[in-house]
Amino acid sequence: MANGLSKILRDRLGLQLLEYDIPEHANSIKYSLGGMTLSAFTVLVLSGILLAQFFVPDPERANRSLHYLVDQVYLGWFLRGIHFWAAEVLTVTMTLHVIRVFFTASYKNPREINWLIGIGLMLLMVTLLFTGTVIKWDQEAYEALAHFLWVAEQIGVFGLPLTEAFAPGVPLLNRIYMAHISLLPIITLLMVGLHLFYVKFHKLSPLPEAQEKSNDMPFTRHMAYLQRAGAGVFLLICLLALTIAPPLGEEPVLGLEVTKPPWQFVWIFALENLWVPSLVIAPPLIILFLAAIPFVDQNKERYWKKRPLAMTVLVGFILLFTCLIIWGKITTMTHSM
Repeated sequence: MANGLSKILRDRLGLQLLEYDIPEHANSIKYSLGGMTLSAFTVLVLSGILLAQFFVPDPERANRSLHYLVDQVYLGWFLRGIHFWAAEVLTVTMTLHVIRVFFTASYKNPREINWLIGIGLMLLMVTLLFTGTVIKWDQEAYEALAHFLWVAEQIGVFGLPLTEAFAPGVPLLNRIYMAHISLLPIITLLMVGLHLFYVKFHKLSPLPEAQEKSNDMPFTRHMAYLQRAGAGVFLLICLLALTIAPPLGEEPVLGLEVTKPPWQFVWIFALENLWVPSLVIAPPLIILFLAAIPFVDQNKERYWKKRPLAMTVLVGFILLFTCLIIWGKITTMTHSM
């Protein structure tokens, strides 16, 4: 009976399409970081839908609505904690995933397009993180928005849609909120689908150090592994939400600049302290650098020991950002917007 029901479901839902073979090394943490990132993003979307029921995207009520959620709504503090820590975990797993892809040269022919899609997804996640920071509308949020608006002014007509002047009478916070809960997630989901399609189309990248072909296994077995990994990610998020409350300040004091950005953005705070135009110049340069990697690195070698220049670039990149984040955390502000 059970086998008959299983066959009916397989035939009706097309589940047999999931039974294709993939390399056995897929069932490892380093090759499942993308799946863990997707798990964290799923938690973000679901918790965000619930949070949206309590949030008021108005400059005069946004911060108060979050304090009401945290202080008055049953388990509201836990819900917000899950959303916050899901974003933190996603940042870490996404970064490690990008490092793994570079380390194993998985961006090389024929996977260049999927590398570019991955960079696009990373930019979307960063934008979601930024907009999520702004809509809580405390002092940190206000100052982050002030820096963003300064950048928008510097790029002239291209920055106009990102300012209050684009839609007079509509609070910019409201537009940022709508982008955060609708436009950005929709684009992200479409790109995630495209990313997964190309992973299947080009197949999982081989182990660079293995000259012989690795053993195969059915994709359904990998799905079971990803489910366990996803459950672990969710458990970690819940534990963090239970033990460490995410930051939430009071309503901002306009014209004051006293905070530092979240650690994901503090590196550019450090660069800004050196040279203010870094706010405008550094992000596009980094994006261009990442996008150019598969087209500049045409060497067919994939094993890391035989790619000394690529490994030097990777280590240098990691050390540079680590030092900038640490320096940004300990340095004092030298200017004001």
